[in-house]
Amino acid sequence: NIENILFKDSGLKNGYFQENKIKNIYFDNVDLTQSKFFKTSLKGVDLSTSKIEGIAISIEDIKGAIIDELQAVDLLYLIGVELK
Repeated sequence: NIENILFKDSGLKNGYFQENKIKNIYFDNVDLTQSKFFKTSLKGVDLSTSKIEGIAISIEDIKGAIIDELQAVDLLYLIGVELK
């Protein structure tokens, strides 16, 4: 379990979160580039100020997360869409 944590102005590039239950976790200006989230739901977690390029996550785990419109492009691979 991961509870009551604020990651602020941090580098978690290539981070690895596996089978975590999270509660009250916050990412504020965090580099999550190429991080991996497996069986770790980010429902309700605000990622909008963080870098998520190359993030490895399932649709189930990202469902309900808060992202901005530019980050949506980084997640299109989850639904099989390719940008040209």
